[in-house]
Amino acid sequence: MSNETNETPSQGRKVGIARFFELLGRDLWPLYKSGILCVLGFLPGTALAVFGMMAGSALLTVVGGVVGGLVGGPFLSGMTDTVLRALRDEPGYWWNTYKRAWKQNWRQSLVPGALLGLFVGSWAWMLRAQAESGNTSTGLWVASFAGIFVCTGFFTWLLAQVPLVDLPLAQIAKNAGLMFFGFFPRTAAAALVLALYWGATLLYLPATILTILAFGFWLPVTIALMIVYPGLEKVFKLEETINARRDAEIEERMAQNQPKFDQ
Repeated sequence: MSNETNETPSQGRKVGIARFFELLGRDLWPLYKSGILCVLGFLPGTALAVFGMMAGSALLTVVGGVVGGLVGGPFLSGMTDTVLRALRDEPGYWWNTYKRAWKQNWRQSLVPGALLGLFVGSWAWMLRAQAESGNTSTGLWVASFAGIFVCTGFFTWLLAQVPLVDLPLAQIAKNAGLMFFGFFPRTAAAALVLALYWGATLLYLPATILTILAFGFWLPVTIALMIVYPGLEKVFKLEETINARRDAEIEERMAQNQPKFDQ
């Protein structure tokens, strides 16, 4: 089977680490390519934010974060769509489905992406300022990391909805809040994965540049979405909807191919 396709939906799915390696064995190349495109999408804003950090400018750092999220948001949505299709074993040629998802979701992903960039830029500057001050209280550090946890968990649920549902941002945000608390153990696990990955990656820059090129966004997002996917499935009935749509398409093709007889 080509790595570009996902031809056979699994009937008895593996779970946990076995499921993770099943996805890698089947969809590694599409995941990697969508991840590289996501890295490239975030690169301009990230470069501006890094320059702001080096120049000691809070404004440039935050603006860079917003620009990065605004430009990179559609690419993050495209990668999220790729991961979700892999998780529900949906068949299709990756480049075709990626382009279609990008065109369908790019407008809806702009504001969530910008908000994510605002959060990342602001928190990066705040943590830098706290580290440099040398006298930050333990309570403030705890509050900072708690804020990272809350925002990471919230954005996991919010951004996962962008390629799935066509709803106003306010409704998507409300859904994210409800799922954040409704599936809190999954929220905590996904947020921990993302926080540890990005914390270690950013802490050891530039040594981790190769890590970003190899695993970038796709690895932590894949693991996080594996964790929260059962919640998304329960709320949105994803596979029931996909299967019904697939059955309808098959019936339509069969009807079109039936021979016609003169009356």
